[in-house]
Amino acid sequence: MTDVLSNDKATSPITEDAYSHFLVDLTDNILSAKNLPNLLRNTADKLNDFFNLDFVAIEVPHLPSCNLRAYYATYEGHRLDRYDCDIQPLQQSFLQEVMENHEKLLLDRTKLVSYKKELQHLKNTPIEKLLSLMDFPLLSGDEVIGILAVGSFTQDSFSGETINVLEKVARRIAFALETILTKESATGIAPYFPSGRTITIDTHIPSSSGLYDVIGQSKAIKDILQQIKIVADSNATVLILGETGTGKGLIAQTIHNLSRRKNHQMIRLNCTAIPSDLMENELFGHEKGAFTGAQSRTIGHFEQANHSTLFLDEIGDMPIELQPKLLSVLQDKQIRRLGGSETIPVDVRFIAATNNDLLAKVHDKTFRSDLYYRLNVFPITVPPLRERVADIPLLTKFFTLKFAKKFGRVITEIPADTLAMMTRMPWHGNIRELENVIERAVILTNEGHVLNLTPDFLRHLESQHQSEIIQPTQKASIPSTIPESGTGKALPETDRETLVSALKACQGVIGGRQGAAARLGLKRTTLLARLKKLGIDPDEFRNPTT
Repeated sequence: MTDVLSNDKATSPITEDAYSHFLVDLTDNILSAKNLPNLLRNTADKLNDFFNLDFVAIEVPHLPSCNLRAYYATYEGHRLDRYDCDIQPLQQSFLQEVMENHEKLLLDRTKLVSYKKELQHLKNTPIEKLLSLMDFPLLSGDEVIGILAVGSFTQDSFSGETINVLEKVARRIAFALETILTKESATGIAPYFPSGRTITIDTHIPSSSGLYDVIGQSKAIKDILQQIKIVADSNATVLILGETGTGKGLIAQTIHNLSRRKNHQMIRLNCTAIPSDLMENELFGHEKGAFTGAQSRTIGHFEQANHSTLFLDEIGDMPIELQPKLLSVLQDKQIRRLGGSETIPVDVRFIAATNNDLLAKVHDKTFRSDLYYRLNVFPITVPPLRERVADIPLLTKFFTLKFAKKFGRVITEIPADTLAMMTRMPWHGNIRELENVIERAVILTNEGHVLNLTPDFLRHLESQHQSEIIQPTQKASIPSTIPESGTGKALPETDRETLVSALKACQGVIGGRQGAAARLGLKRTTLLARLKKLGIDPDEFRNPTT
């Protein structure tokens, strides 16, 4: 940004006293505003009168639906030429930059021309006359709740002094805007979007920095991609952490695709998909006659991944007896097939992923500490979908286009209230669950161009999910002692600490192969009843601590 720009409209310097009187007068007008139209008019008239600004807008972004509510005024001299409001798509452009960086942004005529297609909310204004435009973030704490946009039909209209005063104006507007939005939310008198409104699906869904299929514009995704760029071209071992369904496999593939090994296929092995007694053979291969039925030599995953990348998914479920052999390969870069005597060097880059708390497993003696520290060279934590809400609209549109093409549908719109509801859901299954919901909706969209997915269905889906996770399916009798899995020891009925430890290790998951019930050697219903009796809520442990 240019530090100091001349103000050609100014006929004489503005005194400090004049600035002070202006701010006092403007503050009174801003705080008296009862709604957004009042706030805009009270602000715009004062800014036009004092700074000769030709365009003033207050824009309120609505991330759940990727839309923007914009109130704007244009002037001819000191006469109001047009006042209007509109709802337009929130494009991932300079507005996104202001919202994410929390910094003001100055656009000159050249930049305005390049962004012309994205300045949809200015469609009824003489945009061709704008020669400069400034956007100021309106902050409530660390959150951007709106944007103050001011523009001029003349060249170089923002001096450094003017910008400083406008920043003070923005802080006052932000305070008033927060009050208005809070009132709107409580009373429902001014919903963002009318009932029945739909959101148009862009044919181009932006990925973060255009990297493969990593869809998202949130800060969390951008941070992850920055880490990927740093580590991809090295041979460092990467450990990807995150809940089930967050896209850990996609992150691994992106790392491989950006590495020098990209010309070779990445080899994958899911440690939960292979029986423990067969996993060693899958990894190392075997010689002919190594065991009954071994009629020929078989190459294992390590050799298949030579000069490439080996991705070990769900590494936390690798059998404890196999972990020393994996550690040996990581350290020595060589293997020996089952039944063989030859030592075979392998040039393999390792990427591992898990949804488990590996440190908890180390504490429980179910995962070797030396292997953990050997894997944990460059950890990347993938956040759950509920922590990257801004990406849900983009992912929804992406999956809608993907499945519409697959099933021969022509879907161009998504109900706005549905999209808003989706941003409020916890998505326990993360991106995988979202993808499944969209696939079903696309299949059901037999007629029309609007995705057949309603808020009522989403509420029903979430209700079913909560019932499945939290409520016991049947009344269970609680034995006085229960054998702890794999130890033969008794678990006292009142052993609260053990139950809490299991829930932490499993991130609050009760059922399934990796759930707390299996970890403790209990039936799911038995564990739920025990937790209820002790007043322990598994939901408190659902967010990963890594």
